[in-house]
Amino acid sequence: MNIAFIGFGNMANALVRGILSADNITLADNLYIFHNKTKNDYSLDKCTFLNSSEECNNSFDIIFLCVKPVDLEKAILENSKIFKDNQIIVSVVAGITIDSIKKNINKNIAVVRAMPNLCAIFNESITGLCAENTINEASKDYVENIFKCVGHIRNIDEDEMHLFTALYGSGPAYIMYFIESLVDCDDFKNITKEDKSLLILHMLNSTSKMLFVTENINDLRSKVTSKKGTTEAALKIFEKNNFNKIIKDAIKGAKNKSIDIANKKK
Repeated sequence: MNIAFIGFGNMANALVRGILSADNITLADNLYIFHNKTKNDYSLDKCTFLNSSEECNNSFDIIFLCVKPVDLEKAILENSKIFKDNQIIVSVVAGITIDSIKKNINKNIAVVRAMPNLCAIFNESITGLCAENTINEASKDYVENIFKCVGHIRNIDEDEMHLFTALYGSGPAYIMYFIESLVDCDDFKNITKEDKSLLILHMLNSTSKMLFVTENINDLRSKVTSKKGTTEAALKIFEKNNFNKIIKDAIKGAKNKSIDIANKKK
């Protein structure tokens, strides 16, 4: 397969490195990466870096769209010459529908939408995938294997993509925000802020390990919440302030934003 990327942010970088390190991804040529960064000093083995709009005579089987939603139309226009009939277009652009992508490219293409998250940097992403029915199984498997290089995949319907984006695509940022809140609580005299942050991260890691082997999170939380104890006192404040509702409203807000992006691009 000949593969090109349009855009080279964190996600494209993670995918490129995942492809290059994978044993089960066969490339016919270098990966070609089109970008509009002001610096032109990228260097990566088996990669050819080109500025957007730069002439390229290569023909690509798969093109990845890895830009911000607001930049998508411009990116497609700047690189319009590399789009051909019968290509597979893989979009990791939040909120943009398959129909909208096809309308912008205006070729006889097949589209796969993907929503990975930032954990792809460490090959621990959770990626939602939805593909058009016109894509043959071999090509679909090839695309899936690319995303397996950077973590776990789940095949979903396109109408589930907004929720998947809100929960899993943005999810790492929610967890980081909660951790920041823990770090910002009262300081210790004998524990530095740096050590405090490290201990919180160790606590998160240990808690995750417990959750992986428990069948019911609620039961486990109840076991570590003594009646009239300190943990219960804290949880009651969460409940009093509708912490659960805040989380649900936040997910809904992200989902609605994804829907709004899709509607604006129709």
